[in-house]
Amino acid sequence: MTELIRGVANATKILRDQKEISLETDIEEGCYVWGDEFKVEEVLTNYMSNAINHCSGEKQIRIFYTVRSDDLLRISVFNTGHQIPEEDLDKIWVKFYKVDKAHTRAYGGSGIGLSIVRAIMDSMHQECGVINHETGVEFWLELSRK
Repeated sequence: MTELIRGVANATKILRDQKEISLETDIEEGCYVWGDEFKVEEVLTNYMSNAINHCSGEKQIRIFYTVRSDDLLRISVFNTGHQIPEEDLDKIWVKFYKVDKAHTRAYGGSGIGLSIVRAIMDSMHQECGVINHETGVEFWLELSRK
């Protein structure tokens, strides 16, 4: 996971630099999970792209792990900025749904990214989700460690 995350972070560096967004990673070396590397990379790339496009305030993105159990690792991408309205939290996974249409138009978003994330995670029989925090939003995915 660590190498995959570093790859996604490097691929988004130019965009982050252009928008003056800092990236903090709290990931440990040698963390292995079961999953399709290309599908997991697609999920993380989507989460990073959304984080970059919706980052505001302190302009920080943080990627970190949470060990959920011996069998499960949660990988999270947090960005500072506005929360997602509670009434939209379930809808963001629906194809073409956009919370803020004007903002999405400004960066060219199509509204299909999170529906792809959900389809990928469903295909691997794993969970994903979103959590509003006081200072921003955290998107997460869980993968089996065994």
